[in-house]
Amino acid sequence: METAATPAMVWLGGDWGQASQLPASRYVAQQLAASRADSVVIDGTSLTREHPRAAAFIWALGAELAARGVSVSHQNLGENLGALIGLAGTSVAQTPAKAPSPRLFERIGSFGWQRYLAAVSVLEFIGYAAAATPRFVLGRSQSSLRDFVSYLQEAGAASLPVVTIVNLLVGTVLGFVGAIQLKAFGAGMYLADLVGIAVAREMAALMTAIVMSGRIGAAFAAHLATMQANEEVDALRMTGVSPFDFLVMPRLAALSLMMPLIYLYATAVGIIGGLLVAELVIGTPPAAFIHRLQSAVAAQHFIIGFAKSVFFGVLIALASCYLGLNAGRNAAEVGRAATRTVVVCIIGIIIVDAVFALGTNALGI
Repeated sequence: METAATPAMVWLGGDWGQASQLPASRYVAQQLAASRADSVVIDGTSLTREHPRAAAFIWALGAELAARGVSVSHQNLGENLGALIGLAGTSVAQTPAKAPSPRLFERIGSFGWQRYLAAVSVLEFIGYAAAATPRFVLGRSQSSLRDFVSYLQEAGAASLPVVTIVNLLVGTVLGFVGAIQLKAFGAGMYLADLVGIAVAREMAALMTAIVMSGRIGAAFAAHLATMQANEEVDALRMTGVSPFDFLVMPRLAALSLMMPLIYLYATAVGIIGGLLVAELVIGTPPAAFIHRLQSAVAAQHFIIGFAKSVFFGVLIALASCYLGLNAGRNAAEVGRAATRTVVVCIIGIIIVDAVFALGTNALGI
Protein backbone atom coordinates (compact mmCIF):
# COMPACT_ATOMS: atom_id res chain seq x y z
CA MET A 1 0.00 0.00 0.00
CA GLU A 2 1.25 3.46 -0.85
CA THR A 3 -0.48 6.70 -0.05
CA ALA A 4 0.09 10.20 -1.23
CA ALA A 5 -1.49 13.46 -0.29
CA THR A 6 -3.91 13.60 -3.24
CA PRO A 7 -4.91 11.19 -4.70
CA ALA A 8 -4.01 8.06 -2.71
CA MET A 9 -3.30 4.70 -4.32
CA VAL A 10 -4.02 1.26 -2.87
CA TRP A 11 -2.39 -1.68 -4.69
CA LEU A 12 -3.66 -5.20 -4.10
CA GLY A 13 -1.55 -8.22 -4.98
CA GLY A 14 -1.10 -11.93 -4.46
CA ASP A 15 -3.61 -14.74 -3.92
CA TRP A 16 -6.09 -13.65 -1.27
CA GLY A 17 -7.52 -17.16 -1.09
CA GLN A 18 -4.24 -18.49 0.36
CA ALA A 19 -3.55 -15.61 2.75
CA SER A 20 -3.78 -16.52 6.45
CA GLN A 21 -4.31 -12.94 7.59
CA LEU A 22 -5.97 -10.09 5.74
CA PRO A 23 -5.74 -6.37 6.39
CA ALA A 24 -8.62 -4.76 8.27
CA SER A 25 -10.58 -2.44 6.03
CA ARG A 26 -11.35 -0.09 8.92
CA TYR A 27 -7.65 0.31 9.80
CA VAL A 28 -6.68 0.98 6.17
CA ALA A 29 -9.52 3.51 5.85
CA GLN A 30 -8.33 5.30 8.98
CA GLN A 31 -4.79 5.52 7.59
CA LEU A 32 -6.04 6.87 4.27
CA ALA A 33 -8.31 9.39 5.96
CA ALA A 34 -5.42 10.53 8.17
CA SER A 35 -3.44 11.33 5.03
CA ARG A 36 -6.17 13.84 4.14
CA ALA A 37 -6.62 12.35 0.71
CA ASP A 38 -9.86 13.44 -0.93
CA SER A 39 -9.88 10.49 -3.36
CA VAL A 40 -8.54 6.94 -3.38
CA VAL A 41 -7.81 4.63 -6.32
CA ILE A 42 -7.78 0.87 -5.69
CA ASP A 43 -5.65 -1.02 -8.20
CA GLY A 44 -5.78 -4.80 -8.64
CA THR A 45 -3.11 -5.27 -11.27
CA SER A 46 -0.94 -7.46 -9.02
CA LEU A 47 -3.73 -9.83 -7.94
CA THR A 48 -2.93 -13.37 -9.08
CA ARG A 49 -6.45 -14.63 -8.33
CA GLU A 50 -9.81 -12.91 -8.34
CA HIS A 51 -10.93 -14.29 -4.97
CA PRO A 52 -14.19 -13.19 -3.27
CA ARG A 53 -12.20 -12.24 -0.15
CA ALA A 54 -10.50 -9.52 -2.17
CA ALA A 55 -13.88 -8.31 -3.42
CA ALA A 56 -15.20 -8.20 0.16
CA PHE A 57 -12.19 -6.14 1.29
CA ILE A 58 -12.53 -3.70 -1.61
CA TRP A 59 -16.24 -3.21 -0.94
CA ALA A 60 -15.74 -2.77 2.82
CA LEU A 61 -12.88 -0.32 2.27
CA GLY A 62 -14.98 1.67 -0.17
CA ALA A 63 -17.86 1.82 2.34
CA GLU A 64 -15.52 2.98 5.14
CA LEU A 65 -13.99 5.68 2.95
CA ALA A 66 -17.35 6.84 1.63
CA ALA A 67 -18.55 7.26 5.22
CA ARG A 68 -15.57 9.58 5.78
CA GLY A 69 -16.31 11.63 2.67
CA VAL A 70 -13.52 10.18 0.54
CA SER A 71 -14.33 9.24 -3.06
CA VAL A 72 -13.20 5.78 -4.24
CA SER A 73 -12.47 4.46 -7.72
CA HIS A 74 -11.25 1.08 -9.02
CA GLN A 75 -8.93 0.04 -11.82
CA ASN A 76 -7.61 -3.24 -13.21
CA LEU A 77 -9.76 -5.40 -10.93
CA GLY A 78 -10.85 -7.95 -13.47
CA GLU A 79 -14.31 -8.88 -14.63
CA ASN A 80 -15.21 -11.24 -11.77
CA LEU A 81 -14.14 -8.87 -8.99
CA GLY A 82 -15.94 -5.97 -10.64
CA ALA A 83 -19.14 -8.02 -10.91
CA LEU A 84 -18.99 -9.08 -7.24
CA ILE A 85 -18.39 -5.53 -6.03
CA GLY A 86 -21.19 -4.22 -8.23
CA LEU A 87 -23.58 -6.89 -6.94
CA ALA A 88 -22.72 -6.00 -3.34
CA GLY A 89 -23.28 -2.33 -4.04
CA THR A 90 -26.64 -3.03 -5.67
CA SER A 91 -27.89 -5.14 -2.74
CA VAL A 92 -26.88 -2.47 -0.27
CA ALA A 93 -28.54 0.23 -2.32
CA GLN A 94 -31.74 -1.78 -2.47
CA THR A 95 -31.82 -2.32 1.32
CA PRO A 96 -34.33 0.16 2.70
CA ALA A 97 -32.93 2.51 5.25
CA LYS A 98 -34.31 2.27 8.74
CA ALA A 99 -36.96 4.82 9.39
CA PRO A 100 -36.04 7.25 12.13
CA SER A 101 -37.69 6.47 15.40
CA PRO A 102 -40.77 8.63 15.85
CA ARG A 103 -40.74 11.26 18.51
CA LEU A 104 -42.58 10.94 21.80
CA PHE A 105 -45.62 12.97 20.73
CA GLU A 106 -45.83 11.05 17.46
CA ARG A 107 -45.85 7.77 19.38
CA ILE A 108 -48.52 9.06 21.74
CA GLY A 109 -50.60 10.24 18.80
CA SER A 110 -50.20 6.93 16.96
CA PHE A 111 -51.16 4.99 20.08
CA GLY A 112 -54.22 7.17 20.63
CA TRP A 113 -55.28 6.85 16.99
CA GLN A 114 -54.99 3.06 17.13
CA ARG A 115 -57.08 2.96 20.29
CA TYR A 116 -59.67 5.22 18.64
CA LEU A 117 -59.91 2.90 15.62
CA ALA A 118 -60.23 -0.11 17.93
CA ALA A 119 -63.03 1.60 19.89
CA VAL A 120 -64.87 2.44 16.66
CA SER A 121 -64.53 -1.16 15.50
CA VAL A 122 -65.94 -2.47 18.80
CA LEU A 123 -68.88 -0.05 18.66
CA GLU A 124 -69.62 -1.11 15.07
CA PHE A 125 -69.60 -4.75 16.18
CA ILE A 126 -72.04 -3.97 18.98
CA GLY A 127 -74.21 -2.07 16.51
CA TYR A 128 -74.27 -5.07 14.18
CA ALA A 129 -75.40 -7.22 17.11
CA ALA A 130 -78.20 -4.81 17.99
CA ALA A 131 -79.36 -4.67 14.36
CA ALA A 132 -79.18 -8.43 13.84
CA THR A 133 -81.00 -9.41 17.04
CA PRO A 134 -84.53 -8.60 15.74
CA ARG A 135 -83.85 -10.59 12.56
CA PHE A 136 -82.69 -13.54 14.63
CA VAL A 137 -85.70 -13.40 16.94
CA LEU A 138 -88.07 -13.24 13.96
CA GLY A 139 -86.27 -16.11 12.22
CA ARG A 140 -85.12 -13.98 9.28
CA SER A 141 -81.38 -14.20 9.82
CA GLN A 142 -79.00 -16.56 8.00
CA SER A 143 -78.42 -18.62 11.14
CA SER A 144 -78.49 -22.36 11.54
CA LEU A 145 -80.96 -23.78 14.06
CA ARG A 146 -78.77 -26.85 14.45
CA ASP A 147 -75.78 -24.71 15.42
CA PHE A 148 -77.93 -22.71 17.84
CA VAL A 149 -79.10 -25.88 19.61
CA SER A 150 -75.51 -27.14 19.72
CA TYR A 151 -74.33 -23.93 21.37
CA LEU A 152 -77.20 -24.12 23.86
CA GLN A 153 -76.07 -27.59 24.86
CA GLU A 154 -72.42 -26.51 25.06
CA ALA A 155 -73.16 -23.42 27.16
CA GLY A 156 -75.77 -25.18 29.26
CA ALA A 157 -75.73 -28.86 30.17
CA ALA A 158 -72.07 -29.38 29.20
CA SER A 159 -71.01 -26.58 31.57
CA LEU A 160 -72.93 -27.80 34.61
CA PRO A 161 -70.19 -30.02 36.12
CA VAL A 162 -67.58 -27.27 36.40
CA VAL A 163 -70.20 -24.70 37.45
CA THR A 164 -71.38 -27.08 40.16
CA ILE A 165 -67.92 -27.69 41.58
CA VAL A 166 -66.89 -24.03 41.59
CA ASN A 167 -70.08 -22.63 43.13
CA LEU A 168 -70.40 -25.43 45.68
CA LEU A 169 -66.88 -24.70 46.89
CA VAL A 170 -67.49 -20.95 46.88
CA GLY A 171 -70.63 -21.40 48.99
CA THR A 172 -68.73 -23.72 51.31
CA VAL A 173 -65.87 -21.25 51.77
CA LEU A 174 -68.27 -18.37 52.42
CA GLY A 175 -70.14 -20.46 54.94
CA PHE A 176 -66.99 -21.63 56.69
CA VAL A 177 -65.50 -18.14 57.00
CA GLY A 178 -68.81 -16.70 58.15
CA ALA A 179 -69.44 -19.53 60.60
CA ILE A 180 -66.13 -19.00 62.36
CA GLN A 181 -66.76 -15.29 62.87
CA LEU A 182 -70.45 -15.53 63.71
CA LYS A 183 -69.97 -18.45 66.09
CA ALA A 184 -67.52 -16.37 68.13
CA PHE A 185 -70.30 -13.82 68.76
CA GLY A 186 -73.06 -16.38 69.22
CA ALA A 187 -74.78 -15.22 66.03
CA GLY A 188 -74.62 -18.44 64.03
CA MET A 189 -78.25 -18.10 62.98
CA TYR A 190 -77.26 -15.19 60.71
CA LEU A 191 -75.06 -17.40 58.57
CA ALA A 192 -78.01 -17.91 56.23
CA ASP A 193 -78.19 -14.15 55.69
CA LEU A 194 -74.51 -13.92 54.84
CA VAL A 195 -74.40 -16.89 52.49
CA GLY A 196 -77.75 -16.21 50.83
CA ILE A 197 -77.17 -12.54 50.06
CA ALA A 198 -73.52 -12.99 49.02
CA VAL A 199 -74.27 -15.91 46.71
CA ALA A 200 -77.50 -14.59 45.19
CA ARG A 201 -76.32 -11.02 44.69
CA GLU A 202 -72.63 -11.42 43.82
CA MET A 203 -70.79 -14.69 43.90
CA ALA A 204 -73.03 -16.96 41.82
CA ALA A 205 -73.19 -14.59 38.86
CA LEU A 206 -69.54 -13.53 39.17
CA MET A 207 -67.98 -16.98 39.52
CA THR A 208 -70.22 -18.48 36.85
CA ALA A 209 -69.26 -15.73 34.41
CA ILE A 210 -65.55 -16.25 35.08
CA VAL A 211 -65.92 -19.98 34.54
CA MET A 212 -67.88 -19.46 31.32
CA SER A 213 -65.36 -16.94 29.99
CA GLY A 214 -62.62 -19.55 30.35
CA ARG A 215 -64.64 -22.47 29.06
CA ILE A 216 -67.06 -21.08 26.47
CA GLY A 217 -65.50 -17.72 25.58
CA ALA A 218 -62.09 -19.20 24.81
CA ALA A 219 -63.70 -22.01 22.78
CA PHE A 220 -65.74 -19.55 20.72
CA ALA A 221 -62.72 -17.34 20.05
CA ALA A 222 -60.47 -20.26 19.09
CA HIS A 223 -63.12 -21.71 16.76
CA LEU A 224 -63.72 -18.42 14.95
CA ALA A 225 -59.99 -17.63 14.78
CA THR A 226 -59.37 -21.03 13.20
CA MET A 227 -62.08 -20.37 10.63
CA GLN A 228 -60.50 -16.98 9.93
CA ALA A 229 -57.08 -18.58 9.45
CA ASN A 230 -58.52 -21.23 7.12
CA GLU A 231 -60.35 -18.53 5.11
CA GLU A 232 -63.72 -20.12 5.90
CA VAL A 233 -65.11 -16.71 6.89
CA ASP A 234 -64.11 -15.33 3.49
CA ALA A 235 -65.79 -18.33 1.86
CA LEU A 236 -69.04 -17.49 3.66
CA ARG A 237 -68.90 -13.93 2.33
CA MET A 238 -68.24 -15.18 -1.19
CA THR A 239 -71.33 -17.41 -1.07
CA GLY A 240 -73.52 -14.51 0.08
CA VAL A 241 -73.85 -15.65 3.72
CA SER A 242 -73.39 -13.03 6.44
CA PRO A 243 -70.63 -14.20 8.81
CA PHE A 244 -72.23 -12.17 11.59
CA ASP A 245 -75.64 -13.82 11.22
CA PHE A 246 -74.22 -17.30 10.69
CA LEU A 247 -71.39 -17.32 13.24
CA VAL A 248 -72.00 -14.63 15.87
CA MET A 249 -75.76 -14.52 16.43
CA PRO A 250 -76.25 -18.20 17.37
CA ARG A 251 -73.44 -17.97 19.91
CA LEU A 252 -74.67 -14.63 21.26
CA ALA A 253 -78.25 -15.86 21.63
CA ALA A 254 -77.27 -19.20 23.17
CA LEU A 255 -74.97 -17.72 25.80
CA SER A 256 -77.36 -14.86 26.61
CA LEU A 257 -80.20 -17.34 27.20
CA MET A 258 -78.22 -19.90 29.18
CA MET A 259 -76.31 -17.60 31.51
CA PRO A 260 -79.38 -16.55 33.58
CA LEU A 261 -80.48 -20.17 33.88
CA ILE A 262 -77.03 -21.28 34.92
CA TYR A 263 -76.96 -18.40 37.42
CA LEU A 264 -80.11 -19.71 39.11
CA TYR A 265 -78.60 -23.18 39.27
CA ALA A 266 -75.30 -21.81 40.62
CA THR A 267 -77.16 -19.83 43.29
CA ALA A 268 -78.90 -22.98 44.51
CA VAL A 269 -75.63 -24.92 44.55
CA GLY A 270 -73.80 -22.14 46.44
CA ILE A 271 -76.54 -21.95 49.07
CA ILE A 272 -76.40 -25.73 49.49
CA GLY A 273 -72.67 -25.41 50.20
CA GLY A 274 -73.39 -22.84 52.92
CA LEU A 275 -76.18 -25.04 54.31
CA LEU A 276 -73.80 -27.99 54.67
CA VAL A 277 -71.27 -25.87 56.55
CA ALA A 278 -74.00 -24.46 58.82
CA GLU A 279 -75.09 -27.94 59.78
CA LEU A 280 -71.59 -29.37 60.24
CA VAL A 281 -69.85 -26.41 61.95
CA ILE A 282 -72.61 -24.59 63.82
CA GLY A 283 -75.17 -27.38 64.06
CA THR A 284 -77.96 -25.40 62.41
CA PRO A 285 -80.67 -27.76 61.09
CA PRO A 286 -81.36 -27.48 57.33
CA ALA A 287 -85.00 -26.53 57.99
CA ALA A 288 -83.97 -23.63 60.25
CA PHE A 289 -81.36 -22.51 57.73
CA ILE A 290 -83.89 -22.46 54.87
CA HIS A 291 -86.49 -20.70 57.01
CA ARG A 292 -84.00 -17.99 57.92
CA LEU A 293 -82.91 -17.78 54.30
CA GLN A 294 -86.46 -17.12 53.10
CA SER A 295 -86.88 -14.20 55.46
CA ALA A 296 -83.40 -12.72 54.99
CA VAL A 297 -82.84 -12.84 51.23
CA ALA A 298 -85.21 -10.52 49.40
CA ALA A 299 -86.20 -10.97 45.77
CA GLN A 300 -84.23 -7.88 44.78
CA HIS A 301 -80.96 -9.73 45.40
CA PHE A 302 -81.96 -12.44 42.92
CA ILE A 303 -83.09 -9.81 40.41
CA ILE A 304 -79.74 -8.02 40.62
CA GLY A 305 -77.82 -11.27 40.19
CA PHE A 306 -80.08 -12.32 37.33
CA ALA A 307 -79.54 -9.00 35.53
CA LYS A 308 -75.79 -9.29 36.02
CA SER A 309 -75.76 -12.75 34.48
CA VAL A 310 -77.51 -11.46 31.35
CA PHE A 311 -74.94 -8.70 30.91
CA PHE A 312 -72.11 -11.15 31.58
CA GLY A 313 -73.42 -13.54 28.94
CA VAL A 314 -73.68 -10.79 26.31
CA LEU A 315 -70.20 -9.53 27.21
CA ILE A 316 -68.57 -12.96 26.93
CA ALA A 317 -70.26 -13.76 23.63
CA LEU A 318 -69.47 -10.42 21.99
CA ALA A 319 -65.87 -10.31 23.21
CA SER A 320 -65.08 -13.87 22.15
CA CYS A 321 -66.66 -13.49 18.71
CA TYR A 322 -65.04 -10.10 18.08
CA LEU A 323 -61.55 -11.26 19.03
CA GLY A 324 -61.97 -14.50 17.11
CA LEU A 325 -63.11 -12.83 13.89
CA ASN A 326 -60.35 -10.19 14.12
CA ALA A 327 -57.52 -12.64 14.78
CA GLY A 328 -54.58 -13.07 12.42
CA ARG A 329 -54.38 -15.81 9.84
CA ASN A 330 -51.95 -18.21 11.50
CA ALA A 331 -51.90 -20.80 14.26
CA ALA A 332 -50.24 -18.51 16.80
CA GLU A 333 -53.07 -16.00 16.47
CA VAL A 334 -55.61 -18.69 17.36
CA GLY A 335 -54.04 -19.23 20.76
CA ARG A 336 -53.53 -15.51 21.21
CA ALA A 337 -57.21 -14.85 20.48
CA ALA A 338 -58.30 -17.41 23.09
CA THR A 339 -55.95 -15.95 25.69
CA ARG A 340 -57.01 -12.38 25.00
CA THR A 341 -60.65 -13.41 25.22
CA VAL A 342 -60.26 -14.79 28.73
CA VAL A 343 -58.34 -11.72 29.90
CA VAL A 344 -60.75 -9.24 28.32
CA CYS A 345 -63.80 -11.10 29.62
CA ILE A 346 -62.55 -11.30 33.20
CA ILE A 347 -61.63 -7.61 33.24
CA GLY A 348 -64.97 -6.71 31.65
CA ILE A 349 -66.87 -8.86 34.14
CA ILE A 350 -65.20 -7.13 37.08
CA ILE A 351 -65.91 -3.70 35.59
CA VAL A 352 -69.59 -4.53 34.95
CA ASP A 353 -69.91 -5.92 38.46
CA ALA A 354 -68.41 -2.73 39.92
CA VAL A 355 -70.80 -0.60 37.86
CA PHE A 356 -73.75 -2.65 39.14
CA ALA A 357 -72.52 -2.28 42.72
CA LEU A 358 -72.19 1.48 42.40
CA GLY A 359 -75.51 1.83 40.62
CA THR A 360 -77.49 -0.27 43.08
CA ASN A 361 -75.84 1.50 46.00
CA ALA A 362 -76.77 4.89 44.54
CA LEU A 363 -80.36 3.74 44.06
CA GLY A 364 -80.48 2.27 47.57
CA ILE A 365 -81.31 -1.22 46.33
